[in-house]
Amino acid sequence: MDTSNSHHIGEQNTAYRRGMVLGLTMAEVGILIIFVLLLLIGFGEWLRQKQARAMEGHVVVEVEHLRALEEADSLLSLLREPLQAADNATADEIHRLIRSLQEVMATPEGQSTLQETRAALDQMRHIRDQIMKQTGAEALAKQVEQQSYQIANKEGQLQHYESVLNEAGLGKGERPCWVKPDGTIEYLYDVVLTSNGIRMREYRYENRESERSLLPMPAVDPLEVLSPSEFLQRTEPLFKHSLATNCRFFVVVYDATGPTEKELYKQLLRTVEGHFYKRLDRGPAPF
Repeated sequence: MDTSNSHHIGEQNTAYRRGMVLGLTMAEVGILIIFVLLLLIGFGEWLRQKQARAMEGHVVVEVEHLRALEEADSLLSLLREPLQAADNATADEIHRLIRSLQEVMATPEGQSTLQETRAALDQMRHIRDQIMKQTGAEALAKQVEQQSYQIANKEGQLQHYESVLNEAGLGKGERPCWVKPDGTIEYLYDVVLTSNGIRMREYRYENRESERSLLPMPAVDPLEVLSPSEFLQRTEPLFKHSLATNCRFFVVVYDATGPTEKELYKQLLRTVEGHFYKRLDRGPAPF
């Protein structure tokens, strides 16, 4: 048997195995690498075209120009509220409002108001500068002291005018506990008088949440019907608080009793008046 050929075949097999990677020949590996590179190039081109389609109809803006546009938009947003402009008001509409304001400020009355406003701003800046120069605790103490003087003066002025009204026979009872600076009363509850009893729903004011947390507020469920005695018992702590602070909380009262239940209506109304001042609303009950 000739063993020379079989010896050469073994060497060929060894050389063949040395030219393979992961079971592939070097040529096959090269073709695979080229195929992957082609896939990557095609994927990159697809991403570029996708971005190009997304940018259709858009204008490329330099960073500095974009910042200027954002600042202008922020300024317009700040102007909308003091000018009472609509949220969707355009820049031209806001410019027209500003021009109208300039025309008003050009009048003698407008100039006087502008001078008063500038004087108030100067005073505020002066106070701010003084606070910045002083230590925090000392400045805070002075501010509290100044505020206490102002409150005491306003309280004295209010009592003076109340005494004048009482002497003239025009007294209006206790002060409202919750009132805006312009004199508008803020009501505490909607109260509905029904054939079965009294229902209540609380008004909520964001600017009074902290103050509300300090009050003995009763638990209120608009669907719960209270008897007169339950109503008085539930609202007793709040009523005592109003007595201690020399004021009265106001409520809005709705009549949901039947046409033949006027005596019941009067009885329920007197119950509410025992703890609150009221404003009668002739419309339908809101809840």
